[in-house]
Amino acid sequence: MTKTLRLFFPVALAIVALAHSAFAQYGGQGLGSALSSDPLSHQGQVRPGVDDIASRASQETPFKIIKDVELGLKDADPNVRVSELTKLRDLHDPEVNQILIQSMADQDLRVKLKAIDILGAREANAAVPAMSSMLFLRSTEQIVKLHLVSELGRIGDAQGTLPIMQFMAEPRDERGRGTAVFALGEIESDKAVPLLNRVLTDDQSPMVRRLAREALLKIDGQLPFEHQKQLASQQDPHAQVPTDQKLAKLRELDQKSQDQER
Repeated sequence: MTKTLRLFFPVALAIVALAHSAFAQYGGQGLGSALSSDPLSHQGQVRPGVDDIASRASQETPFKIIKDVELGLKDADPNVRVSELTKLRDLHDPEVNQILIQSMADQDLRVKLKAIDILGAREANAAVPAMSSMLFLRSTEQIVKLHLVSELGRIGDAQGTLPIMQFMAEPRDERGRGTAVFALGEIESDKAVPLLNRVLTDDQSPMVRRLAREALLKIDGQLPFEHQKQLASQQDPHAQVPTDQKLAKLRELDQKSQDQER
């Protein structure tokens, strides 16, 4: 009998250990167990592989993200380069703005515009000299110039006032004049007041004159500029009206008024 017990106990202990190991691997609270009191626990709360990737991504350092982006910007596909630039939008690192400034010289138009727009969203004052210089290069496409003017206004640095005023000195269509006038209002520099007054009285477009009036009110402190609206929208997400949507609405109203006059 004693000999039988000696043989039985090791086998019993091995079975218990094996059962415990299987329970830990396939069952247990939080891992989806048929023995759990939670009726939904069989669905599991941990997704092997997916959660691991998400965890590693949340722990990536700015240094690693920047290095990955620099590698991705060498890709031949411009869509990949655009996607890589997007990762830099909210990254707080002094090296980011320099990468974006360099990307303004990309051969693909989409990459250029993405870099310019992100610099504006970041309110990157350091980019103003490079953006101002690019504004007057003969090789710069017209759509790129419009984005440069718009984002100089979004940055709001007074250094952008003179380049935008010089941009307006050249013959421009209604869209170009309106974008420039709106940007001057965002910068709020007194240097733009004489020019805006001339636009208010002389410009043939009702929309551009309306934008000039609003720009003068912003400079005078009677109207909030877009950055102030963005700060307010953090408390009220419905308060913010994107610049492009506002301009589009003004053009629509202007077109309706012209149709009524005919």
